[in-house]
Amino acid sequence: MKKTELLKLSVGQIGNAMAFMVMFLFLPDYFADHIFVGHEFPNTLAFLTITISFTAGAITYLFAGYLSDKTKTRWGKRRPYFLLVIPSGIAYIFLGLSIPGFSVEAMFAFLSVMATTYAVLYRLEYCSYWALYMDQTEPDERISTSITFNLFGTIGTVGALLLFPILEYILPYLTITLIFGVIFIGTVLFAFFFGPREDLSKLGKATEMSNFFKTLKETTTDRNFFFYLLASFFFVLGYSISTLTLVDFLDAQTIDLLVMLPFVIPVALLYFFLFGRLAKSRGRLQAFKLVISVGILMVPFTLFLGIFGEGTLLFIQVFLIISIILFVVIAILTFQYAILMDLAPSGREATYSGVYLFVIVIPIPIASTLAGLLLDLPLIFPGIQFLIWQDLALSFALIFLINVIFLSVSYIFLRAIREK
Repeated sequence: MKKTELLKLSVGQIGNAMAFMVMFLFLPDYFADHIFVGHEFPNTLAFLTITISFTAGAITYLFAGYLSDKTKTRWGKRRPYFLLVIPSGIAYIFLGLSIPGFSVEAMFAFLSVMATTYAVLYRLEYCSYWALYMDQTEPDERISTSITFNLFGTIGTVGALLLFPILEYILPYLTITLIFGVIFIGTVLFAFFFGPREDLSKLGKATEMSNFFKTLKETTTDRNFFFYLLASFFFVLGYSISTLTLVDFLDAQTIDLLVMLPFVIPVALLYFFLFGRLAKSRGRLQAFKLVISVGILMVPFTLFLGIFGEGTLLFIQVFLIISIILFVVIAILTFQYAILMDLAPSGREATYSGVYLFVIVIPIPIASTLAGLLLDLPLIFPGIQFLIWQDLALSFALIFLINVIFLSVSYIFLRAIREK
């Protein structure tokens, strides 16, 4: 794929990531504080709205890829699904709507339907969106494609983190969801109209595929892919539990995320560059195994940082912790989709992608639950202490320790993959 086409296609990932992160990180608080306020369990309703849509979206991945691989139109088999961004984005905009006269229960039902509509259509669009990368990327371009894809996603994520807190103070929530919904629709449509075109001559050479359930079984009985699914489940579980609690960790250290960002962004970019070079010299799978093994050795050092000192000394410790966490996160972002491209057979790219995306979505609510329980340890056991760690310091130490355990399990499954 030409670099210009790669960049145009990746513009869509800005909107994909930005809209999703706003919904996942910020809208639950809006629902609890403004829509379900006065109810006995406002937070429960707020997160249940997200959970219902999240679950429906995850299940959608299982058949989204199969549908994409079986599709044949004059626009191709991937790009038509980009147009689902329009109804998905409209449903997303309605998440900011508060309907006068509606009871809390009626608003819960309305928002659950809108959130689920957004999530299901978004997953259908996203699966084909990623599959187009796989179709268009040559084997020697896979690392650079994966890095570009994730860099544009990072732009969307950072944009959500910076813009929403500002807009929240000056605009009504419906206007805010309108802005993010329009960005979501606009960027994906930009990729549709100006991104790479599919080779329509290849549509007639369809790979023979069984019915959905048999195809799903065939996919998961692919030995290398099965072990990669297990490895991915555990490394996503590992890094998710750390990233989900990062803001809480910084708050505990009284350090603002926006103050830390200018220092850690160059580190993240350096990691992308170094991992790209390493992949070229050692091969993608071997490079990933090496980086994960180094990460397993590095993460334990986070147990002893951020628990003493203040001022500049504390800032340096926190910077080192985030740099170590980023080492693991950027490694996964660099290699995970490139290796998926290596493992997916021609003609079944979207089917494999759908199953893979389903598997890596499941760990996030598990990590969120674990993180919540660990952060509540000081409330459950006031004054809790073990050696040099006490209260929240012990919570974060356990979070980092669990990260090491999950990464180690992931490494075992990565070693089971046989290179062809």
